[in-house]
Amino acid sequence: MTLRDVAREAGVSLATASRVLSPGTRNVRASARERIMEAVDRLGYRPNLTAQATSKGTTRTVAVVVSDMQDPYYSTIAQGVIEGASPAGLIVTIAGSGHQADDDLGVVRALRGLSPQMIILAGSRRGDPRSREALVEELRAYETRGGRVIVVGQDELPFDTVILGHRPGGGQLATFLADRGYVRPVLLGPPPGSSNAAAWEDGFLEAAKLHSVDVSESDIHRAAPTRDGAYTLVRRLARHGLGDTDVLVAASDLMAIGAMSALRECGIEPGKQIAVAGFDNVVGAEDVTPQLTTVDLDLTAAGAAAVQLGLEETASRTVRRVEPTLVPRASTRQAGGRP
Repeated sequence: MTLRDVAREAGVSLATASRVLSPGTRNVRASARERIMEAVDRLGYRPNLTAQATSKGTTRTVAVVVSDMQDPYYSTIAQGVIEGASPAGLIVTIAGSGHQADDDLGVVRALRGLSPQMIILAGSRRGDPRSREALVEELRAYETRGGRVIVVGQDELPFDTVILGHRPGGGQLATFLADRGYVRPVLLGPPPGSSNAAAWEDGFLEAAKLHSVDVSESDIHRAAPTRDGAYTLVRRLARHGLGDTDVLVAASDLMAIGAMSALRECGIEPGKQIAVAGFDNVVGAEDVTPQLTTVDLDLTAAGAAAVQLGLEETASRTVRRVEPTLVPRASTRQAGGRP
């Protein structure tokens, strides 16, 4: 069955039937809309996505490219995309890449063949300038066919972007910890190259300095941005002694949770002997013991905002920000153990 069959069955023009079956369209009389939908049901009509891609250049789909679906950070953004896409009648597909620009490049090349209406790149990517340039070129080619590119993360690629609050959130957390009396932090971050982590680190260090909290290069340690990466790192640090460290500050809640497990296995009670703070407020941060102090990046809202931005007609590049919120919990009691 084709759309022409639906139009004939409902007694309307092909253009009217097309408007009704294009999600978001509302400028059709209710009576005509009802007849068209009844015809769709009787005939068992389903849109042909391949035909849509041929005639329009894109299909009614959104492709989300994430680095690691096991990381709640990315799955929460993806959930926001799903919530934002549903009212617009868009189908969401999720593609996994890695943390390198080359990984994204391969995925984007494959996605171009599926002709999604928009591609949303979540997180940040590492790679040399040539890899980044190749990724930008591939995305530009996709846009020439009518697609939209939206980045969720930092202002690192020349496309519409939803900026997450890593830098101001890092500053909020440093100020909070200084006010609570913590003066000897150790930072746990991913390997260099992540723009999100760099923004978090810069924001924390700038605010710490303003509060006379000295953080040297030797106080910054790096590992894979996973629970196990942080766990292994903190186990190693604990074996060599954490000295007078009074708080571990992780670039993500996932890393913070791994750090807490490592501390506990080394006979150090997290939240009492050494405080722990995370970042991004993913599901589970309030279910660990002690509950984890973190910064809420509102990742679900960021995913939904990316879809909305992709649906808008913009004359020039648009950048929107999602503001962070500090979430104090029991893992950072007042320095010295006071609640």
